[in-house]
Amino acid sequence: MTNERLVHWHAGRHVHPVYREQLHAVPPGWRYGWSDTAFGDATAPTKKVTLDTAGTARAIEFGEAAALRMLSAAGYVHVTRANPPAGTALLHSAERLIWRSPLPYVVDLEHVDLFVIYQRAAYRRPWTVPLLERLLMDDRLRFLLPWSEAAKDSLLALVSARAAATLAPKLRTVYPAVRPRTDRPRERSGGPLRLLFVGTKFYEKGGVDAILAVRAARAAGVDAELDIVTYAPPEWAARIDTEPGVRLRRPGGQDVVRDLYAEADALLFPSHMDTYGVVVGEAMSYGVPVLAPDHLALRELVEHRGSGLLFGAENMLYGEDTRCAFAHTLPPPRRYLEALRMPTPSYVEGIAAAIAELAADPELLATCAEGALRSVTTGRLSIGRRRDALTEIYAAAA
Repeated sequence: MTNERLVHWHAGRHVHPVYREQLHAVPPGWRYGWSDTAFGDATAPTKKVTLDTAGTARAIEFGEAAALRMLSAAGYVHVTRANPPAGTALLHSAERLIWRSPLPYVVDLEHVDLFVIYQRAAYRRPWTVPLLERLLMDDRLRFLLPWSEAAKDSLLALVSARAAATLAPKLRTVYPAVRPRTDRPRERSGGPLRLLFVGTKFYEKGGVDAILAVRAARAAGVDAELDIVTYAPPEWAARIDTEPGVRLRRPGGQDVVRDLYAEADALLFPSHMDTYGVVVGEAMSYGVPVLAPDHLALRELVEHRGSGLLFGAENMLYGEDTRCAFAHTLPPPRRYLEALRMPTPSYVEGIAAAIAELAADPELLATCAEGALRSVTTGRLSIGRRRDALTEIYAAAA
């Protein structure tokens, strides 16, 4: 019989692939279990890809938007129930608060707004924040594990000063871990600088910015090409077909992007919506540096001129105070999308300048590639770093 204690993963209907990766960071003396089969399916795509493949994405999003507006109007806080198997010592929840948890538990936290399903309008009700505070201060919730310092700040900025003081000992920043997919950083072997964009939501992830920035860089004499993996709207899909140096690819599972990561010189990630950025770690696992906005969690993930380049941010969904700019995010506000359709010339020029800098300096590119791989081998995104943190946290929690 094993002497390892059981940690049961608790998740919602859709398990994000990032959580399957965390199964490799189990601390010594513990073993992971789960009920949802998606935890053990390495080929399962994200929720967005699953729904688009089934042809139901638009209908599902419309229904979700209507439901979420009603729930947020009522000041809804999202909680779930857990029924762990016999012999479980601890629950590890994938971003779900547990109502009257039968066991001690810890919960991952990308941003405090996830507890109201990213509909900040819910906080307008006078009872919502006090209810959330009571749930967070539940004795059975032993630790909150924000994915970044920005995530931790988002929670502390919302709750009262009294609750913040009580919750502070429970907060332990633990970054999601990524296994390295290569043992050497990406080396450029001549030819154009190959950029990769990965994001299912075309406008929100910065698809327009990426295309216009590559166009501007090429017009300035930079030899660069872009592979863009996204659901491009029809008007842009037609334009991309005639855009020099840009190739459009449809999203899918990991098999779609695996070869592209292996061939890319840098990930171009001009996202306007992310409170973290899982693809940043994915790129670094291939030794690929990242170009990203200098904003919140992204400035924690990307070391400027160390594992990538940071450029100025524009039209971000979340402000520097970590608060969402809009009461509702589904569907995305019209004026937000209109701004994303027309990025300012100065913003595009800033991204193009970062592309040009990386293309013109082989030593900088090599340094950033080495730093990117180091982030997932021994750095803050490494399996070892997360395992060490959870060793202490699980022992204290259980």
